[in-house]
Amino acid sequence: MSNSPFLSVRSLSLGIALSQGREIPVLDAMDFDLHSGETLGIVGESGSGKSLLCLSIIGLLPDIAKASGQILLEGEDLLSASEARMCALRGKRIGMVFQEPLTALNPAMTIGDQIAEGMVCHEGLSWRKARRRALDMLDQVRMPDAKRRAKAYPHELSGGQRQRVGIAIALALKPALLIADEPTTALDVTVQAEVLDLLSDLVAEHRMAMMLVSHDLGVIARMCDRTIVMVAGQKIEEGATRAVFEHPAQPYTRNLLKSVPNRSQTSRRSDPEETC
Repeated sequence: MSNSPFLSVRSLSLGIALSQGREIPVLDAMDFDLHSGETLGIVGESGSGKSLLCLSIIGLLPDIAKASGQILLEGEDLLSASEARMCALRGKRIGMVFQEPLTALNPAMTIGDQIAEGMVCHEGLSWRKARRRALDMLDQVRMPDAKRRAKAYPHELSGGQRQRVGIAIALALKPALLIADEPTTALDVTVQAEVLDLLSDLVAEHRMAMMLVSHDLGVIARMCDRTIVMVAGQKIEEGATRAVFEHPAQPYTRNLLKSVPNRSQTSRRSDPEETC
C-alpha cells in the first residue's frame, strides 16, 4: 500500500438546490483518504448520503446538486475538472459498479457491445478488437457460456449475470479506483457470495483501491480494511474495520451493530416452545 493516498476527500459538502434559493444539505464536511490496494467500507442507514458520496466522486451528480470542498485523485481536484475531463477519467481511472444492474445497463445494446464501448471510446480500438476483449472480460468475471451471453440483451440475463456484466464494464479499462455501490443488494444470498468473492479476487489481481458501500455489516467486515460510518451526511466514525466493529466509539455505531441479529436471537425467535 502506498504511503500517499490515491484519493483524498477534503471538507466535501453537498446540497440539493430547491426553489427560492433554498438548499437541503445532504453531505457535510466529509474527510477521508483511500490508498492504492486498500478497500474502504462505507456503512450507514438509508438516506445517510452513501450513494451521493459515490456519485460526487465519479461526477454523476444532478444539476441541482451543489458541491464544495475537494476530491483529489492523485492530486487532481475532480470538483474543479471540466465535464470533458471527467468523461476521460470515468471508466479509465474510475470504475463504478451500480446497485441495480438492470437499470444501469442499456436495454437496447448487447452485453458484449456495452463492455466493448469503453474500449472503443477510451483506447481507440476497433469494434472487432473491442468485442474480442469483451469476451475476455466475461471470462474473467466467470460468466457461463460467455460467447453466447455477449450477444444477449440485459433482460435475457439473471440478476447475478447482469451484475457480472456490470463488474466487467467497470473493470474493462483496468481503473485504479473501483466504486461499488451496494453491488449485491439486489441478489440472492448464494449469488451475493459469488459476486463478493469475484470482486475481492479482481481487486487483488489488479491492485486497485476500492470503495465498497453497503448496509450489510457482514459484507463490510468480510471485505474491508477500513470502515467509515455515516449518519445524515456526516462521517461519525472511521477506523480499521476490526476496531470499529469490536470497539465502536460512537453510540450510533454500537446501536447499528446491535441491530444485527445473532444466532441466539434467531434461535429464540424460531423456538416453537417460546411462541406457544
